[in-house]
Amino acid sequence: MIRIVVIDDEKNVRIVIKKILGLISSEYIIVGEAASITEGKNVIASTNPDIVLLDIELEDGTGFTLIDQLPKIDFKLIFITAYNQYAIKAFKFNALDYLLKPIEPSELKAALIKAQSTIQSENELKDLLANLKENKNSESQKIVVKTTNKIDFIEIDKILYCQSEGSYTNIITDTVTILASKNLKHFQDLLPDGIFFRTHQSYLVNKMYVTALKNDMVVLNDNLSIPISLRRKSEIKALLLDK
Repeated sequence: MIRIVVIDDEKNVRIVIKKILGLISSEYIIVGEAASITEGKNVIASTNPDIVLLDIELEDGTGFTLIDQLPKIDFKLIFITAYNQYAIKAFKFNALDYLLKPIEPSELKAALIKAQSTIQSENELKDLLANLKENKNSESQKIVVKTTNKIDFIEIDKILYCQSEGSYTNIITDTVTILASKNLKHFQDLLPDGIFFRTHQSYLVNKMYVTALKNDMVVLNDNLSIPISLRRKSEIKALLLDK
């Protein structure tokens, strides 16, 4: 859910925004609204929104004054106003976007999508940095695996094999299968080549789980069989003999 605060001195504008948001997506939840600087500061402090839709002309001053009085800005800011002469000043306050009244639903939708994408990217960066820090302090190394809707951190030594799925890759561990939104070449470059090797154009295998070679197959724990391409057969035999 994306938490939104609407600050506008016109009640009918707040009602319109609420209706538009309801039509755009159920992901957008209005967690607070206000008509003034004082109310706005209190609402922002108490609701911790992801996005603030802020009018420039408020009951007791301007949206710029409100922003100046906040101890920190840890949300995405979208200004809404009837006066486009404020645009340059709005962007000096790091507004993600600037919408003119009357509000066009398509423009509001585009601004929210932009804000949501930025929030997601920042959250991913935080996760990546946390994973890097954990890897530095741990014997068990992890990789970041991005799926279509989340990020997973997978211990390298838990991966049995990776299987190509077009431009995606199935990551198979001893407990789960994750469809990653990267191709197999990405994981071949990412994973240590002393442990993982290509048996076939569609497979990348962890040699620590190989228990046997049988015909044109590599056999893993639990009798999983992975095909070996003809041109890789002698190379793989030599590699596994050094295991």
